Amino acid sequence: MKVAIALTDQSFQRTKSMGIFNVSMGLAKGLMNCQEVTELHILGNDECGEAFKDCPAHVHLHLTDRPVPRRFARVWWDQFGLCAAVRKINPDWVILPKGVPPFFPCFGKAKMACYVHDVIWEYYAKLSREGKNPFPWYENLYFKTLGLRALQKSDLVFTSTQFNKSRFESHHPHTNTAVVGIGFDDKAAPAHNEENKKDILFFASTFPHKLTALGVARLKAWMQRRSDKQNINIHVLGKVPDGVDTGESYWIKKGRITQSELRDLIDKQCKVSVYFSEYEGYGMPPVESLRAGTTCVASDIPPIRENIPQQYLFDNESESSFIDTMNNAYDGTAPFTCPRFPTWQEVCRKCVQAMTSMK
Repeated sequence: MKVAIALTDQSFQRTKSMGIFNVSMGLAKGLMNCQEVTELHILGNDECGEAFKDCPAHVHLHLTDRPVPRRFARVWWDQFGLCAAVRKINPDWVILPKGVPPFFPCFGKAKMACYVHDVIWEYYAKLSREGKNPFPWYENLYFKTLGLRALQKSDLVFTSTQFNKSRFESHHPHTNTAVVGIGFDDKAAPAHNEENKKDILFFASTFPHKLTALGVARLKAWMQRRSDKQNINIHVLGKVPDGVDTGESYWIKKGRITQSELRDLIDKQCKVSVYFSEYEGYGMPPVESLRAGTTCVASDIPPIRENIPQQYLFDNESESSFIDTMNNAYDGTAPFTCPRFPTWQEVCRKCVQAMTSMK
């Protein structure tokens, strides 16, 4: 099987979604080790291309854009440049891990498989009806339209959770969806319960569905009830929205950090991580935290429920639910549990099986 995968706009520095970045890179690396893929073409850029410079002979890297395309250059690539590049390669399948296809796919003989991460436009449509959507109408329309086109025009759709599949089918009942999951190639760490670890890791974001303002308020309420609060710092990973008060000295803002920096923070300082969200397609940070050996308490919503033990979930609407869940995790009342998650090769094997079944 001859396969092309588009990583053109994948950038650690510029991505708006680390989840999509990690899935994109993981799929490309996993496909390299699938025996059925006899020829793999990676459409990349000068940044992500560094990860594929020493590949097997059957893997071909195409530096289609230098540097990573931005703004209208990215729109142009998604709609026109991608089609031309794929037709030149002439693969059996083209995989779009970002899940955004051209509005009129023109790939020649190639079948199209999109990895669709969610249908989050549902959430932002609700915000628009409430007058709370921070994004311009044309940006929402663009992503909603292309998301629906992915469901309508893809020969095959990959995704990470059964929740996503059910939402896809509500919009387009005939979508051919394979739930392949998300992979992890590093070995899961044992539980880190060292006595000298006292701090909290809090995942923050300016996107409304991440509920950062609510998370800050809940953590403040939890801290007020702790007799040992003078020993606890909260490390904020990501950006806090404007107007959210984190003035107390125990808030330590980190911004975006690398995987190695995150692992070091979890291994040496943070006892529990905290993840609030109102909408997810998968919910990567709680899984990554558990696999790093640290308990993560997270919002009890369907996709996260598929991947995280019930004992770590809290009700977004209930302050007492969060405080009880947080206390159980922080004080070690609930024993540490980390489910087994697949490797990227196992995920890609499912992808290939789904593609070959359509021949």
